[in-house]
Amino acid sequence: MIKKTGKHAAFFLLSVIIANTFLAYIIGVKELQKIMTDPMSAHFGGFMAMIAFSVVFYAVFAFFREQVCTVVCPYGRLQSVLLDKNSVVVAYDYERGEPRGKFKKEAQGLGDCIDCMQCVNVCPTGIDIRNGTQLECINCTACIDACNFMMEKVGRPQGLIRYASEDNIAKKQPLRYTGRLKTYTVILSLLLVAITFMLISRKPVDGSIMRTAGMLFQERGQDSVTNLYRIKLVNKTLQDVPLELRIENGAGKIEVVGMPIHVKAEAQGEGTFFIVLPRTAITERKSVLKVGLYENGKRIGEKKTTFLGPVSN
Repeated sequence: MIKKTGKHAAFFLLSVIIANTFLAYIIGVKELQKIMTDPMSAHFGGFMAMIAFSVVFYAVFAFFREQVCTVVCPYGRLQSVLLDKNSVVVAYDYERGEPRGKFKKEAQGLGDCIDCMQCVNVCPTGIDIRNGTQLECINCTACIDACNFMMEKVGRPQGLIRYASEDNIAKKQPLRYTGRLKTYTVILSLLLVAITFMLISRKPVDGSIMRTAGMLFQERGQDSVTNLYRIKLVNKTLQDVPLELRIENGAGKIEVVGMPIHVKAEAQGEGTFFIVLPRTAITERKSVLKVGLYENGKRIGEKKTTFLGPVSN
């Protein structure tokens, strides 16, 4: 009873740690810290989400276990579609290992496999790698380590279970750079280039500018026209950003309503402002304006919006 209680307590503690880590990816570390330190009533929804994640992970550790890999996880089924006889996988060298039999010092005309079952005993999904490649295999290589250990003990060469292809074992062919491998290389290279470009071109502050719904232009005196806008921003950096807005194309100015726009680190911010244009600069009913985002005089982004104004006959 002590062993089982301790085991399940360890499972649940580990589940709570993983659940909190997983939740931090979704809502952020700071929000998770608030849930953990503030009264439970202030973040009841977040607390229940943490409990739900913990229970799910605990059920996996305590009861579901390897069935996650064999029943739920689609990795094995997807990976099997990509395999052919030249694919390098964790494989058993049946040419060298068969016929298998118990180890004896005198020669018996058997293969190198001594049928010790260690490769099966250490497999987290319970498969026998000697039956060939199976979708339940998660490539943890525990069978390779166990087999090499036993081969060393009985004085036989290691590598009975190793990374190899079907053709490497059956035909003793070395790895070939096949057309399928070339195709995979091109696809993965394109994905890597795309991800790298997205990371390099990512803007530190991004968001949207929307003209206030239901409002047309407002006349200011005899020579100016204004539109009211709402800006929402996301700060992706670790520093607070004091933001300044400037019109990039054409005459005019921006007047922020209330306090200057200030976006906290790893947070969202918003503000309201007017764009004021002289009548002489308005030539169309709807004009496209570019609003520059500046931090301490440095341009960090640009957003487009439309400006409504009167058109003189």
